[in-house]
Amino acid sequence: MVNRRLLRTKAFQNLYAFRTAERADYQHFNDVIAESFLPNLDLMIPKEEQIIKLEMLRKLSEIHFDEIFQKKDSNEDIPTESKVAAKKSLIMYRDAVKRDRNRISNAMVSEVENIYNVYLKMLRLLLEITEIAVWDEQRRLVETDFRTTRLANNSVLIALKNQKTLETESIRRNVNWTTDEQNFLRKLFLEAILPDTEFQAYLRISEPTFEQDLTLVIYIVKNFILKHHIVTDYFEEKDLNWSENKDVLKSMMVKTFKIMRVEDLELQPLAMNWEDDKIYFIDLFNHVLDNDEYYEKIIIDQAQNWDGDRLAMTDLLILKLGLAEIINFSSIPTKVSINEYIELAKNYSTPKSGQFINGLLDVLSQKLQKEGIIRKSGRGLIDNK
Repeated sequence: MVNRRLLRTKAFQNLYAFRTAERADYQHFNDVIAESFLPNLDLMIPKEEQIIKLEMLRKLSEIHFDEIFQKKDSNEDIPTESKVAAKKSLIMYRDAVKRDRNRISNAMVSEVENIYNVYLKMLRLLLEITEIAVWDEQRRLVETDFRTTRLANNSVLIALKNQKTLETESIRRNVNWTTDEQNFLRKLFLEAILPDTEFQAYLRISEPTFEQDLTLVIYIVKNFILKHHIVTDYFEEKDLNWSENKDVLKSMMVKTFKIMRVEDLELQPLAMNWEDDKIYFIDLFNHVLDNDEYYEKIIIDQAQNWDGDRLAMTDLLILKLGLAEIINFSSIPTKVSINEYIELAKNYSTPKSGQFINGLLDVLSQKLQKEGIIRKSGRGLIDNK
């Protein structure tokens, strides 16, 4: 199931994506200024003569764009034409950044919720295999000592097929295996599952028990649905975040079939309480952006004796996420937050970042707690310095 460690990782990834888009927007709308200072070919003045003055106005406009962007005092000597072009471009830049923020914020939630769609598709893959098993036996002219149609009578797979939640959620989310994907599914069955000795041994059992049915389903899940390159290559191509999502899907699939009786079979939720986790996820992302300058000042003031190159964008984002969580989520112990962001730094930043993040967040948390900015509440949070 989705946990908050994964949500922290995805919040970091989406903040990084937003900062990258923000930089691209800045460069684009800085370049747009040049469009306001193109030669007017309708004038009687030669283009070459116009360019000299226009180039000067363009450079001054870019200077003014940078001044108002960084909230610096404006140079009064900048001509009106240059100021107007700079302000127009800055308005377009801010609109673009706002759109990017909304787009990324919405997309990151959809991305996590799509994990459940993949889970449903994996379960439906099991059902597709049973139908292909029937098709396989019907198309064969030569009788063999193992009957692939027996897979369709597997009690666990029948229970899965009868799961109303699987049916209704698949329809609501438009999750299915299309006709165009049948070749892929048949390739999986014929080249991977059918020749497997464990699978063939099961097919030779005339009346398998529930335990034997369950053992086979778990075997197919672990060895083909979750591991086989035909399946993993398919999902990796469809899901850009497969490397992070696959562990969640593995957990959900394994737990689905961790049952003692066929009646116990039920679908797993995306998270224990997704609505609460979703609020945490969105709020964490927004707290960093809404308090960006405040968090950056706290960090820079404390890190002023550190080498400047250690404050890479990844480190800065991880530190801001750490501060956002420690300050704004009173029910999460400070030590838990610090440890989580140390792990994030180890995986996504420089080799020395884990130690750096640990030291800085530890010092900042103690300082902010003394100042009354960090206040923890809830059971077990009396001592979490």
